[in-house]
Amino acid sequence: MLSQSCTASHFVTRQPCPRAKGQVFGSILVTLIMLGSTIARSAEPPGEYQGVLDGAQYVIVVPPKWNGGLVIFAHGYQAEGSGSGLASPEPLDHYLTNHGYAWASSGYRSKGYRPDLFLLDLLALRAQFIERFGQPRWTIIHGQSMGGHVAIASLELHPDVYQGGLIECGVVDGVGLADWLYAYTAAAEYFSGLPLLETFRPEFDKLTSVEFLKADGRTRPLHGARATLRQCRQAPDGWRSAPPP
Repeated sequence: MLSQSCTASHFVTRQPCPRAKGQVFGSILVTLIMLGSTIARSAEPPGEYQGVLDGAQYVIVVPPKWNGGLVIFAHGYQAEGSGSGLASPEPLDHYLTNHGYAWASSGYRSKGYRPDLFLLDLLALRAQFIERFGQPRWTIIHGQSMGGHVAIASLELHPDVYQGGLIECGVVDGVGLADWLYAYTAAAEYFSGLPLLETFRPEFDKLTSVEFLKADGRTRPLHGARATLRQCRQAPDGWRSAPPP
């Protein structure tokens, strides 16, 4: 309420009195203090957190003196099968946490080779991190093997989210690499007479490690042959079950 001295009729424009101003600013200050206390309490303390987010396992590690940097780790291919993948620890865990950086890793919603879905799982994990620990100063994505495909796709499709990336042995050729692996498996099937293209793991591993060598007349594989067959075994089963379109 305004005092009588502030409501004199001879003023065209009524001015709030100092006491009224003080009450308004005091209310605003109390509100800001309460809001700040709420925000401070909402940030969870540093530590290691594990859980499941939209069907995907995750690990989040926040060091005691977090400097605002966040590394999102995208792991490699974990074979085919039902259920979600396993959340792998960030390989640079100790270095990052010792230098004040936080990191988070997702096991993805499923196994198999689905970079298009897995990059969405990482976006959801980052959003979860922000909700629980606050906005990072920057976010870098670190991908290995198939995770490299996830990383490069994330950088291309979401440049506003990631400020950089580290890709190790990344599968970044996409369909071209799939065609190469399929063609090499087809050639091995042709020369060995074994049904490699129609066989899934773990039977496929037995064919390449035992039966293929017998068909070739060897008891032990050559170094180069062993390495190449391992490359073939890294291909998702779907690449060996049907010809490419």
